[in-house]
Amino acid sequence: MIRNIGLIAARINRQFLRDRRFLGLSLVVPMLLMLLIKYVFDSLPGLARLNVHISDYSILLAAYLVHFLAYILSAIVLVRDRVEGTLARMFVYGFRRREIVLGYVAGYSTIASVQTAMVLILTKYLFDINLASDLGAIVLTVLALAVVSVGLGVFISNFARNEGQVFPFIPMVVLPSALLSGMAIPIGDLPVFLQWCSYLVPLRYAIEVLRGVVLEGRSFFYELVPFLVLVGIGVALLASASLTLKERE
Repeated sequence: MIRNIGLIAARINRQFLRDRRFLGLSLVVPMLLMLLIKYVFDSLPGLARLNVHISDYSILLAAYLVHFLAYILSAIVLVRDRVEGTLARMFVYGFRRREIVLGYVAGYSTIASVQTAMVLILTKYLFDINLASDLGAIVLTVLALAVVSVGLGVFISNFARNEGQVFPFIPMVVLPSALLSGMAIPIGDLPVFLQWCSYLVPLRYAIEVLRGVVLEGRSFFYELVPFLVLVGIGVALLASASLTLKERE
């Protein structure tokens, strides 16, 4: 099983290296978006009057970008493999569903990890924040979020038969993540039924950990419960992706 997962992950990474334009865009776009966020919010004088410092929220925004891009990347590329027949050939060669899903997650997680590292480094220097004391907790949480986002992308992609059908699923994840995660609006200020809906949003748990560790100065172990819930959601998504992955259309 581990050998087959490794073979699939290696094939995906070779595929990324061959498609240099796609690889380049995947790495450059999050950097450009962080620059855009920095300069747009710096140009808003109202924030300073309200004593709101965008640097306090930069890690939360970085986590959102990683979540958004890892989800879209994995969803689109897996559908592309389905359209090109790569997925069907894996079944012919005897790969099992869980091997395929875990192989894709392992392969995509490599580039998601690179994205995460680049975004965090840029965030540190762009917003001039000190991450040294919380670096381990931040990296662990954002990496876990990236892997969960890849699992979500793989799961969602099972319901699309071509790349065009992926696009309606993008706002279904991206908007609830932005509005219900607590990143922009405190969850306690939302209507009760939306507070219940927020429990289904993986980003909510990463934001809880990062807000507690970075903004409120709490220990990572104090935020262990939301972190474990985030990991649990990832496991559930991978199991669901394995069950819904179809051998034939």
